[in-house]
Amino acid sequence: MLDLTLAAAQRHDLLTVFPLVAVGEPELPYTLLVDALAAGTVRITEVGAGTVPALLASNAGDVDVLVLDGEQLVGARQNRMTNRSILLPARNETRIPVSCMEQGRWHFESDAMRHAPQHSPTKVRRKARVIEAEYAATGLVAPASSLADAQSAVWEEIAEIRDALGAYAPTGALNDVYESTRDALEAATSSFPLVPGQVGLLAFVGATPLGMDVIGGRALYARVHERLLRGYVLDALDTRARARRRGVTDPTSTPPDDADALRFLARVRAADRVEAPTVGRGVYRVLSGEVIGAELEADGAPVHLSAFPVDEHSRRTGTTAGPSEAHRNPLAPPSVRRRRRLGE
Repeated sequence: MLDLTLAAAQRHDLLTVFPLVAVGEPELPYTLLVDALAAGTVRITEVGAGTVPALLASNAGDVDVLVLDGEQLVGARQNRMTNRSILLPARNETRIPVSCMEQGRWHFESDAMRHAPQHSPTKVRRKARVIEAEYAATGLVAPASSLADAQSAVWEEIAEIRDALGAYAPTGALNDVYESTRDALEAATSSFPLVPGQVGLLAFVGATPLGMDVIGGRALYARVHERLLRGYVLDALDTRARARRRGVTDPTSTPPDDADALRFLARVRAADRVEAPTVGRGVYRVLSGEVIGAELEADGAPVHLSAFPVDEHSRRTGTTAGPSEAHRNPLAPPSVRRRRRLGE
């Protein structure tokens, strides 16, 4: 983990963001996925005729490409979310693990995926980290294929966000939820400008930590700052909407201060770390204990770290288990799922 300092807190409504500033001037020699897709050096397609929990990333460039967990990809047979941070090797093809973000579609809209302008909210991103932490709690390592176990919980969370915000999403696509809240999303995002030397952020909704992201290079972080923020802002909009549905029109609480932020950072530093297999380059570690998350390192340098709080149920029970149905529901295209529900 980089040596970090806190910049002054930034606030809008329920959301508080602490910019994380690196000591020194770290940079990374990689290209971001969004830029590689725009340049045409990376192409992401279905694996063969299509399989829900995986996509094929072809990197034709001469530079390794950084994929962050929580990136939204739209098109092909259905929208997906990258659910692990991966360093795609140059001049190589990599089968990457993903989660479906559009439960009601299984037909081609395009041959290849394109990049959405926002990151996924932490309420969705953390589902894959819960699965990894469950493996770590039993002394096992979590292969990339294990993240498919998070799919049912991902769909459930997207449905709850959609319903809370009253979004029109005929195929259950999270991207449609973003589009329906675009004006509020952009207005809030503008309240959290990039600060000099920033390499990450730690976000709270009310007094509760949402999570943090840190990238090991200032220039790369600057390129994804607003995309990451849109995910955290949607978390805050969703929290506000759920409170209103409960009849709470002003869910006030004492905003977090520097001491609260430093306590969360201390939990991240103290977290247990277990190495797990990665489909790309570098070393991938699962974080568990007082937080759940993951970190990617390569060439002796930190590349990406994401961390989320352990929920209150897990604190009380001493587990990191997610919804039990996440391990029961089968993965299948929408048409197959419908037939199963109908008993065909």
